[in-house]
Amino acid sequence: MNKISLNYKASIIPLLGAIIVTNGFFSTVSAQNISAPDTTDSVAATVENQEFPQWGYYTVRRDFRRCASPICGGYFIKQVNLKATPCLDGIFRSECYVSAIDWSSLKVPPSQLVKIQNDSGSRVILRGNIVPVTFPRFGEFGNLRVKEAFYAATNAPAKGTFVALKDNGIRCITTPCFSTDNLVLNKPKISQVSSIDLSQTSATQKQLDAATSEIFDQGLIAVGKTEVVENVDPTKRDTKFVATQFYLRVEPN
Repeated sequence: MNKISLNYKASIIPLLGAIIVTNGFFSTVSAQNISAPDTTDSVAATVENQEFPQWGYYTVRRDFRRCASPICGGYFIKQVNLKATPCLDGIFRSECYVSAIDWSSLKVPPSQLVKIQNDSGSRVILRGNIVPVTFPRFGEFGNLRVKEAFYAATNAPAKGTFVALKDNGIRCITTPCFSTDNLVLNKPKISQVSSIDLSQTSATQKQLDAATSEIFDQGLIAVGKTEVVENVDPTKRDTKFVATQFYLRVEPN
C-alpha cells in the first residue's frame, strides 16, 4: 500500500482516516482486537494491540482563600468528564482540595515547568494521583502527584468530552478508515473514528503538526464531540471527532 501523505493545504487531511484542519488512578486499559466497522471496501489490513493510561486526568484551579497553609492556598482539582471526583478521604465531591502539587515525577525543562506552574489552571490538564501528606498540628492532606502534563494549544474554550485520540494500527484500502481510537478519559469507554476536525481550535500549522505526531505516537488529548456524517451509502458513513481544543504533551527532558 502506498504511504499516506499529509497535505495540510487541503481542508481534509488523510490521517489513516482523516484529520480535518481548515486553517490553519491509575490503571491501564488495553484496546485489543479492534476491527474496522463492516464496510464493502474499507478493509483492515493490520491491527496492533495498544495501551493507553485512560484514568487520572484532572483540571486544576488555584485556591485564593486567605488562611493558614496547608488549610488554604493549595489547589482544587477535578477529574475531567466526571460530575464527582473521589477525594483523599474517600468522599466524592465536585472538586477535591489538595494542599500542593508534587511535580517531582514530571521530568520537564525548568522553563516548561514554570509555565505550567504559573498558569491559573485554565489551560492545563494533569495526569496523576492524590497521595496523603501529614502536616504537624494540621493532620493529613492530599497532594496531587503529577505523572504527565498537557497544555492547551490555544485560548479557545474547551467544550465537550475529554478524550485521547490515538492511532490504533488499522490500515485500510479506502476511506472511511476507522484507524483512530477515541478513548474517553476517566471512563472505560473506547470507540473508533475515521476522521478528526481540528479547525475550531484556531491552532497554528506547527501545533497541528505536533497534534498529528501525538496521534501517531502516545495519543493526543482533545476536547469535543463525535459526529456521524451521513452518506448515500450507509456502509460509508464517516464518524468524525470535532475538537474545540487539544492539549499538547509537555515533553520530559
